[in-house]
Amino acid sequence: MSEHGIDSQLDRALDAALEQALRPPGLPQRFRAELGAARRRLEHLDVAQVRARLQIEHREQLTTLQADFVRIRRTTLGTLLGAAFAAGAGAVIAMPWLRSHFGPLAPMLIAWGGVALGVLLGMAALRGRLGMQTR
Repeated sequence: MSEHGIDSQLDRALDAALEQALRPPGLPQRFRAELGAARRRLEHLDVAQVRARLQIEHREQLTTLQADFVRIRRTTLGTLLGAAFAAGAGAVIAMPWLRSHFGPLAPMLIAWGGVALGVLLGMAALRGRLGMQTR
């Protein structure tokens, strides 16, 4: 026998073994009756009314989603402006102390401190978004 014939026999044997091992589950006793009842309910359904109701619901949900999106954008913008103002004020207040302790490295320390704070806040937001909050 050729190699192709052996593979074919092996495939048929595996198919037969799988068919015997993996029997399809039986249907519940009331399945056919419940299926017929569902069909009869659908026959009396007015598709135009259902479509109109779903379109109205879709428009309402879309309007709510857009309003929430605008609210979130405004909140985010306000937070960013407030954080930028606070960071600037903090840098102005901390600069004399940093210059007295670190000399000409003070501006670089402020910049790298801002980078580190941004990375930490980004990681915290990502961690919260992924659901890995510490307990």
